Amino acid sequence: MLQKSALTIFSLFFALNLSFGQETEEKPNTNKEFRTAAKIAEDGNYAKAITDFKKILETEPNDIDALYNIGYCYLNSSQPDSAIYFFNKSRSLLTEEELSSEFAITMQMFVGKAYQFLYQHDEAIKIYEDLLNTVTVNDDFMNEIIHREIEVCENAMHLMTKPTELKVYNLGPKINSEYDDHSPLISAEEDKMFFTSRKESKDNVKLPDGQYEERMYVAKDSVGYWVETKLFTELFKTEGHESAVHLSQDGQELYIFRRDIDGANIYVSNFDGKKWTEPKKLPSTINSRWDETHVSLSADKSVIYFTSNRDGGYGGLDIYRSRRLPNGDWGPAQNLGKEINTEYDEETPAIHPDGKTLFFSSEGHNSIGQFDIFYSKAQSDSSWTAPINMGYPINTPEDDMFFAPTTSPNLAYFASSSFEENYGGSDIYLIEYKDPIETWMVVFKGQINVDDENLLSNVRITATRKRDNGIVGRYRPNVLTGKYVLILESDEEYRIDISGDGIEDAKFEIVATRHMTYKKSKKANKLDDIQLIPSAPPAIEKPTETPATIIGETSDRTHDRTNQYPNLFYDENGKPFHTVQILSLRKPVSSYDVFVGLEKDKITEFKCKNGWYKYAYGSFKNHKAAKKGKAKVLDTNKWQDCFVRKTEHYQKMVNKEDLPK
Repeated sequence: MLQKSALTIFSLFFALNLSFGQETEEKPNTNKEFRTAAKIAEDGNYAKAITDFKKILETEPNDIDALYNIGYCYLNSSQPDSAIYFFNKSRSLLTEEELSSEFAITMQMFVGKAYQFLYQHDEAIKIYEDLLNTVTVNDDFMNEIIHREIEVCENAMHLMTKPTELKVYNLGPKINSEYDDHSPLISAEEDKMFFTSRKESKDNVKLPDGQYEERMYVAKDSVGYWVETKLFTELFKTEGHESAVHLSQDGQELYIFRRDIDGANIYVSNFDGKKWTEPKKLPSTINSRWDETHVSLSADKSVIYFTSNRDGGYGGLDIYRSRRLPNGDWGPAQNLGKEINTEYDEETPAIHPDGKTLFFSSEGHNSIGQFDIFYSKAQSDSSWTAPINMGYPINTPEDDMFFAPTTSPNLAYFASSSFEENYGGSDIYLIEYKDPIETWMVVFKGQINVDDENLLSNVRITATRKRDNGIVGRYRPNVLTGKYVLILESDEEYRIDISGDGIEDAKFEIVATRHMTYKKSKKANKLDDIQLIPSAPPAIEKPTETPATIIGETSDRTHDRTNQYPNLFYDENGKPFHTVQILSLRKPVSSYDVFVGLEKDKITEFKCKNGWYKYAYGSFKNHKAAKKGKAKVLDTNKWQDCFVRKTEHYQKMVNKEDLPK
């Protein structure tokens, strides 16, 4: 979701639409008109508010409040020169004593900000230094803000002496409009793009700020041109703002920002080959009782980066990281630390396909004004290099966010309102910049086929660099389609290993050359489809008696299993049973009482060779029956990651002596 500018937020410290408090009893009509115009400005419709405030000036040309508010509206409408004129006129009507009032100080802060927007940083610094002589020494809050603005001006003056070498391409009217268009989401193939727009559509309404409710769109690429832009309504059917914040590199997972009863949270939807699934809320390791606003997934889907203002951070929104555990769950959230996060807000993290370079926006560090885009590289010890400002003109005195790097070296999609070619509001651009990525990446795509689709959730794809046997990525196919994408550095040879519970291992080798990179070929490199073979079950003797129900341990973990099936995995005809796996743990549960809502005698524990303990519910004749068992598990509202699998899968995972007796 496109945030309010830091300027608007900053003004709230002083109370929006400040009134100097002129006598109003003698002009009730003007007072009513003023309040109406002030409400319009508060709603963000600055153009209408300016018109209404100017009507007040027709009868009261020296109305200090109206002059001030016109200046404020111009400042938030990217017209800083007009803002300065009206602020100065309002200030000129104050007495000497009134020039040290909170009203006058606020107005001068905005004049300083207007000079920053005009890139007249010397003038802005003069304003701020004069304010330091006006503000009392004991006013720590104002002194801190003023000193920070001086620092920001100095940052800008330094960075603008060495502008970033940049080529900018507006994506054109198929994408951009006279309203705000932002948040470009691109897959590794760059064949489709999701983006958010506040332009008019068939089902959104115009808001008081003059723009329409946010809606998602999807566009397709055709020989370098974006065509067939369509409103994306498949997942977004509610009133109000709707936006997606991240698309996985394989284009199969779409992450969505939503406000629900718990606040701001992140959801994910998967593409099943034909349609997008119902969005599912990310677990509590990521979503908290605080706000989570943005997310970015590594190319191999093993690490997720997200923003949160939860307790324990460095201030405001911080960037966190969570690693995927062997069982597929997301591990504990880790703050990226003081190298990345500051006392100000950090937002819109985007991990580059190389898995090492993190782009993000921050109001801190050496920002040249409000949110700037930075990058930092991950080190071998999990620390981060000092963030580097992407420089001017990528960064400006206004908010700069929504930076989407691609697999092509130093190419990114980016939303901005500061470039000359602009259709109105924030537009989406393709930019080519000089630093920092020098690595050439190759995109491979393929598909895994398996007769039993339930086995896909167990499949892992490991990419190993041959020259030093270094593992460079651990990937997972889409559990619904079997499709996968590998993103690997060029000029290397790799060994690809495919493994998983219940399947025979497969492997092949690939060579990634420079001419295969996306910038050269403009397409992903297609790999042959892979047909996985289920592991062959061991030879068994058919039981001579009708098996009974599989019985798990009792709550004190001392239950005798002598009444279980003579064979745990197959029925009397040699057909495998199905079960519902509900939990994987490093340590066994202390009591089966944790399985609230489920019959304890239908829980089976499997002690696996890798040290994990897996818990399964029930024994079912076929997959259809097992799905009913899964529905019962889901009804407990505790084990939402459960899935159906064949019990024979556990044979490879468990030592013979550890099989349930």
